Amino acid sequence: MATSISGVWDPAGAAGAPIPWAQVEATLRLCQRWESPHLLPHRVAASPRRAAVAVLLWGGPDGAREVVLVRRGAGAPQHGGELAFAGGMEEPFDRDLPATARRELMEELGVTGDLWEMGCFPDGVAKAMTRFTPVFLRWEAPEPVFRLGSEIQDVLRLPLEGLMVAPWTLQHLELRGTTIAIPRLELPEVPLWGATALVLKTWLDLLTSVRNP
Repeated sequence: MATSISGVWDPAGAAGAPIPWAQVEATLRLCQRWESPHLLPHRVAASPRRAAVAVLLWGGPDGAREVVLVRRGAGAPQHGGELAFAGGMEEPFDRDLPATARRELMEELGVTGDLWEMGCFPDGVAKAMTRFTPVFLRWEAPEPVFRLGSEIQDVLRLPLEGLMVAPWTLQHLELRGTTIAIPRLELPEVPLWGATALVLKTWLDLLTSVRNP
């Protein structure tokens, strides 16, 4: 594994102007034009069972301000101690994958109200070789309140404007004989990397192209 690491990025004080919801919606339309429905088309999931994650964007009527990530506890069955989107495996009683994302969001963070489903991003494959669908959710609660589930250690609220100019680097990972470059961001608590970073940075790059055509 070869990693290029710069300094730690502190999101405190990095908040900027809200991102208009129309621009967020534009990114979710644009990604549907991509040739492949997968972020990493050469990676194949180990199981046909699907998963979903909630890309929770908090803000107000004027736009999105923050993305909400969870830090899983060290004893979590998957991705212990790592940053991730709230999410998990699809259950037979879930209506669809967006319903899976909403259920996991409720179980892990206690978030249920003031949510609008905006659309889905191309699927990713996590290091556990599980195929997951990122579901974008608009959350306009006056002030975020969380009730952490048993597997969640903490919640991180990262400002979108700051993330767009943060010092992202690339981490080269050897996975099942294939070397892939994955975005990485050093945070004070723990690095943001892996499939979560890939989804987030890919979307942020698309957002930048929408804002600066």
